[in-house]
Amino acid sequence: MSQRTGGDICVVASFPSEANAKDGMIQRVAHIDALMKNVPRIYLDLSFRRFTRKEVRQEGQAQVFCLNIFVHFFQILGMLRRARLVYVHSAYNALRIMPFPTRATVVFDAHGVVPEERELEGHHRSARILAKAERFILQRCDTLVCVTRSMLNHFGRKHGHRMGREELVLPILPRLGDGDAPAQVLAAKRRPGSVIYAGGMQAWQNVDKMVDAAARQPSLHYTFLTGDIERFNARLKASAVRQFDCKSVAPAEVKDHYLAHQYGFVLREADLVNAVACPTKLVEYLYWGVLPIVITPNIGDFDGKHMQCVTLEQFLQGQLPDAATADAMRRHNQATSAALIEAARSHEERLQQRLLGTH
Repeated sequence: MSQRTGGDICVVASFPSEANAKDGMIQRVAHIDALMKNVPRIYLDLSFRRFTRKEVRQEGQAQVFCLNIFVHFFQILGMLRRARLVYVHSAYNALRIMPFPTRATVVFDAHGVVPEERELEGHHRSARILAKAERFILQRCDTLVCVTRSMLNHFGRKHGHRMGREELVLPILPRLGDGDAPAQVLAAKRRPGSVIYAGGMQAWQNVDKMVDAAARQPSLHYTFLTGDIERFNARLKASAVRQFDCKSVAPAEVKDHYLAHQYGFVLREADLVNAVACPTKLVEYLYWGVLPIVITPNIGDFDGKHMQCVTLEQFLQGQLPDAATADAMRRHNQATSAALIEAARSHEERLQQRLLGTH
């Protein structure tokens, strides 16, 4: 496979590092970066406010430029014009490149429905601005990458389909195990009555409902893994939840916590943001044998047929599966996650060919 030279691939995003590894968006950036790790490429980390002094560093084959959109306008314009391919991560970064014309092939990785997420969090002006950025990039991009088929369909309904655009479905796949993982999952010694949550405090995570549910089942033990540890700890200490651990761990350590727990909260409402999502933690739960506790099983491309779970209503009433039923549920969910991963592989290969210019 031939390698191109120079900065013919431009990635518009922050470069993944140890410092930002726990951020959900950056985990996706890191996954895509691994597809082109041996190829020279440029990262454009752009800001409207920061980086008034240019910062440049080398990260392996990647050259990272931290630039201010106003101060370094012409330098950014020059790099985007020279690029063969521009990979834009999320509507946030689409907004940052709107002023810069380029003839490059543009790949847009949506990550999520950002305008609707901002609206849900009460940021109405930001939602309107990002809706314009989303429309701009969907009209401009040559390849659209979505985490679910549901998201792809949503964009089609909202903005129409662009003729000739390549459309790929690639979930944000987590760090997974090797061929021994299925046996490891079924043999794991899980703490009886243990419930885990991995994630932040965004509005769609339903933290208040989660804490309330935990308080109403006080005999169980709860573990909260979060990057927002101070706020989460304060929320828990102000609640009636007594048996809990709240901590932040490296991504590589999360698997060990999953293998020690029986259940996991994924309290997503039946709204648009969740109807198109593919939460990384949900795939992790299914893969590592954690039985999801859900408001609705209809999350992204999942439903009650493909995912065995415990509803919030069942959890509040103490209707939890016995050991044999839980084991059968884990086997079913393992098959579901394996099928999801296999389906994603072919689209990942197509995307890699596009990135390396070998398709």
